[in-house]
Amino acid sequence: MAKKKAEEKTLNKYLITLRWYVETDEELVSGAKESDDKLLDILRHRTDGKESCKSCPTRNQEGYAILDYHYFMGDKPTYMSVDKIAEKTD
Repeated sequence: MAKKKAEEKTLNKYLITLRWYVETDEELVSGAKESDDKLLDILRHRTDGKESCKSCPTRNQEGYAILDYHYFMGDKPTYMSVDKIAEKTD
């Protein structure tokens, strides 16, 4: 029995948060649902302007926080901008 317990694997879970810096051509109200949706839509694009795939981490978040970058961004490069987003072709 002791040998069986030693062989059992326990998996530990961790929460990892990542920062993506995005920019938009309009001033948005932090915390407003419409603003959050617009910013998340920008984030869900690759740096080449195309939409990210359905399994991409930016599409499968369980929670998020959107902050005004002025307080902590400094000279960090922007991940995605509305200027980079490719027009959809149906």
